[in-house]
Amino acid sequence: MTDLPLAGIRVIDLSRVLAGPFATMLLGDLGADVVKVEPPDGDESRAWGPPWWGEPTDRRSAYFASVNRNKRSIVLDLHTEADRASLDGLLETADLLVHNYRPSTAARLGLQPDALRASHPRLIAASVGGFPGAAADRPAYDILAQAVSGLMSVTGEATGPPMKAGVALLDLLAGLECALGALAALVGRGRATSVEVSLVEAAVSGLTNVLANRLATGVDQVRHGNEHPNIVPYQPFSAADGDLVLAVGNDGQFARLCGVLGVPLDPALGTNPQRVARRGDVIGLLQAAISARPRDELLAALEEADVPAGPVNGVGEAVEMMERAQQPGGWVTEVDGIRLAPSPIRLDGATTPIRRPPPLLGEHTAEVLGERSG
Repeated sequence: MTDLPLAGIRVIDLSRVLAGPFATMLLGDLGADVVKVEPPDGDESRAWGPPWWGEPTDRRSAYFASVNRNKRSIVLDLHTEADRASLDGLLETADLLVHNYRPSTAARLGLQPDALRASHPRLIAASVGGFPGAAADRPAYDILAQAVSGLMSVTGEATGPPMKAGVALLDLLAGLECALGALAALVGRGRATSVEVSLVEAAVSGLTNVLANRLATGVDQVRHGNEHPNIVPYQPFSAADGDLVLAVGNDGQFARLCGVLGVPLDPALGTNPQRVARRGDVIGLLQAAISARPRDELLAALEEADVPAGPVNGVGEAVEMMERAQQPGGWVTEVDGIRLAPSPIRLDGATTPIRRPPPLLGEHTAEVLGERSG
């Protein structure tokens, strides 16, 4: 579609697995022509199944499909001079290169920023690495970043072991920051030619309030389970027939919560600092009132009172919620027999289209290289 914001922008995507492919998928959703360059064996996440879309031999795992829509796939063996020359030709046609090679590998392939500035002065290069600075050649995956960044140390029950998040949140955070940096460089073309994001640095800075607490006090933060270190109440509760979450961010919401629950508003608990200081008293008081109420009835009353609350959904229930919210038409999109979540970015009120399904390995090699020769 020629009316999407990034129509006419070509992205050469040399990245693999999650952070880089997530960044380039965001750009593809916004209209960029994303050419995914894969080695002969393909992006390794193609084999991260089951489950699969199609036959396992198609090598479209559900994992791979989740971050590779709106792209074309070509195969180049960058161990060969001929295919490195083909890549060089593609970079001549491109606005942006995205990769997640370690610095030593990027240097061997001539993809470090200085070399690219010399050979392709109009090209912007964006990279997602693992560790920052002197450790940049160390490999990293999301769980490693969650461990070394401190995120696992503050995730989990207070008396339990450190835990990782249920999805690779740090890969997604780094990918989002890579896409943001790349867009800024495209908008301010000529002011910057390279963008670098490291998974671990994005992770540590992404600790936000937890990091701020450590910097302000000099004291390491501890695990609070599902509670919040700075806000009360901000956690799950058990109703008579299911679990719900309360996210009370200000004192007015707390007063309205007490009204819905029929709990007298104690002036000694009227402000958030007071509630944090007497966390156990507040939680015990609320849990006693909540446990006597049917979950959905209580949630309806809280919504009516404008108190932030919701059920603890399973993933299937969350999808059903999104489907109901997007009627008519629903939320999940099917293309080439593959069911995908759409982009959450809406332009002029409309969801950006899934123009291409996640590609088969090398599906567009002849097409893309033919465009260049033509």
